[in-house]
Amino acid sequence: AYFLFHLPDLTPLMDTWVYLNLSFNNLLFFPTKVFNIKILPVLVLRNNPIREIPNDIHILKSMKKFTVFFNLLSHLPSGLFLLEDLWYLDIACNDTGFIPNGIKNLRRLEHLDIEGKQLSALLFGGLNLPLKYLRIENNFIYPLVWNEKIQNQPQKLTHLAALCFSRNNLEERYTDITEDIKKILDDFTVCDRCSGPRYGKGLCLIGLYRSVFRFGGLPFYFHACSSPRQRCF
Repeated sequence: AYFLFHLPDLTPLMDTWVYLNLSFNNLLFFPTKVFNIKILPVLVLRNNPIREIPNDIHILKSMKKFTVFFNLLSHLPSGLFLLEDLWYLDIACNDTGFIPNGIKNLRRLEHLDIEGKQLSALLFGGLNLPLKYLRIENNFIYPLVWNEKIQNQPQKLTHLAALCFSRNNLEERYTDITEDIKKILDDFTVCDRCSGPRYGKGLCLIGLYRSVFRFGGLPFYFHACSSPRQRCF
């Protein structure tokens, strides 16, 4: 709370710093000087007009607690989800509309605060988190919103054909496959629901999970290979 626009020289304490609180300042950009404090376990950036976290945040390998409450973040970088020791993450009251699926890599995350955002559902990867505390109030989590969020375009016939080919193990019957067809069959990602191949974007669906993270019911996004009636669920 010193209305700082830039950090002072941090060099004298680089090797001993264990808690850095830069809250209630005027930091327009993430203070990259902190990357030099490689042993830093706690970083608090509450109430700053920061719009972006650099992907290099994964340099802070010792970070266990990260608070960036009430900033102007529109997205979260993939580097954030490489912090293996992170157990406390507070990203509440920002402009982010979704939490990337990479959050599933935070295997030690116990405390997650995502209150006051524009979330209509959580991503599938969040189900694997060892959370003991989750705060998710004041979001757009409501069934009327879900109907708008899962307006899917029809799947391409090539993608449906490739899915049918793969599910029925037709490569055992048709061994003389051209290179262009083989390229289509090899271009897939993993379905969130059945763990089988997903060709193209697939379908975005929302499933309601009850009694997860001590909540009565939480919605999760799934990117599925096909609709429920087509054996995906």
